[in-house]
Amino acid sequence: YRFFSQLTTHYSLLLLLWGCAAHNTQHTTHNLPPGMVYIPSGYFLMGSTERDGVVGVEVGLDEMPQHPVYVKGFYMDRYEVTNARYYEYVKATKGYTPATWDYRQHPSGKIWPFDTPPPGEEKYPVTDIDWYDAEAYCQWAGKRLPTEAEWEKAARGTDGRIWPWGNFFDSAKVNTLEFGKNWSMPVGSYPAGVSPYGVHDMIGNVWEWTASWYQAYPGSTLRRAAFGEKYRVLRGGSYLTPVQPFARVTHRYAPQLLPMELRDSSWHTGFDVGFRCAKDP
Repeated sequence: YRFFSQLTTHYSLLLLLWGCAAHNTQHTTHNLPPGMVYIPSGYFLMGSTERDGVVGVEVGLDEMPQHPVYVKGFYMDRYEVTNARYYEYVKATKGYTPATWDYRQHPSGKIWPFDTPPPGEEKYPVTDIDWYDAEAYCQWAGKRLPTEAEWEKAARGTDGRIWPWGNFFDSAKVNTLEFGKNWSMPVGSYPAGVSPYGVHDMIGNVWEWTASWYQAYPGSTLRRAAFGEKYRVLRGGSYLTPVQPFARVTHRYAPQLLPMELRDSSWHTGFDVGFRCAKDP
């Protein structure tokens, strides 16, 4: 009896998720903002279970328990924000210039004007961007940062998959530490790794900021000093992170934020930290 009761419960949940995923799929796309995709309203499975890997090694304790989350329909950038796009923002606002544009710190050793992107890397994701700069760019562009739930739904769809393409890892679909590139790649370089909604590079390449504070999931008994309104969440891993555990759609990373007034000439966030924007319909 217990088996059939659990089976019925899981079946009902799947029907709910599928039904809600289908809801609003008829949403008109003729007003789709350039460079964005539409993520429909509905529930999806957020987080991990014990079946997804070794807990504490492949699966983080802060990713549990897995739980259904309802997300309103929204738009998501198809690609990470590039150097070229961020340069338009810098020219318009005199905003922060990433340290990765500085030949004195750039691994390639190339020399170019400090306040312009590295030659030939216009289509690479902009990096060395902290949360404040990412938020400022999105506001300038008439957008916003995605929430953690929005990011995860855009990356994995509604069926609880581990990677955007499914539950089996494929090295041809990501740029992570194991593959030795040691730098980001132009956005869209791994089309086979696209998410169910058509969003590229959600895993590897560069970390991506979300709007969310680092908090325990509903139903979790985990207690951490970092929880609360202290740290913002990064998602997706990067070219500097190994596949396990960082390059999964459920992995959460929350670095310390340095207040704007404490920055100096030696400050930078990280050469593998970038972002993409979301937008309400």
